[in-house]
Amino acid sequence: MPLKIDLHVHTCYSEDSLITLEELIKQLRQKGLDGAAITDHDTIEGAKKILKSNIDDLLIIPGIEVSTKEGHILGINVMEPIPSGLSVEETIERIHEAGGIAIAAHPQTLLKDGLGLNHKILNLGLDAIEVVNSSVFPFLPLTYLAKKFAERYNIPQTAGSDSHMPETIGLAYTLINNDGDSVDDVIKAIRRGLTTPVGKGMPLTLRIKRAWKIFL
Repeated sequence: MPLKIDLHVHTCYSEDSLITLEELIKQLRQKGLDGAAITDHDTIEGAKKILKSNIDDLLIIPGIEVSTKEGHILGINVMEPIPSGLSVEETIERIHEAGGIAIAAHPQTLLKDGLGLNHKILNLGLDAIEVVNSSVFPFLPLTYLAKKFAERYNIPQTAGSDSHMPETIGLAYTLINNDGDSVDDVIKAIRRGLTTPVGKGMPLTLRIKRAWKIFL
């Protein structure tokens, strides 16, 4: 069976996230996910911490969401820091040097820093595009545009909740259509495009709740 992996989750090691490592594990199990990629903003400390717990029943993939000069990039299967503020090209190069893959996070969005869906990103060395991100708004039209762009240029597609609060974990996830169940197997499957993005947008009630908690 395909693995269900939420490829974009923030823990409390991201300044704007409310998710503790314990709550993350609890939510993954409750929602029937096989694992998640820990993609905190410009830090790998959360991923390193949770990997020390030796959780046997879930696939925890270390990662990072890097703030480049032009937009955010997910580095998946990365265990070393990637500096923020670099160009997209240099960021992707460093992610690859660290043994990871580079995914354009929420590329087309109104309220987040994305690279944009244009021809410029086709030659940057990206391994995939995040076409489903539960937190983008408006969800349906932006998801449609991202999927159509990826399909047109035959770019692997991923999905992630972009969770900053426990309730939203698993709203979006990537089906990994591969026989293996290791981190390396998942990375190879994404590179080959053996993925199916699945998910829905964050309900308005949770958007308001998140904004209120961050404000407090």
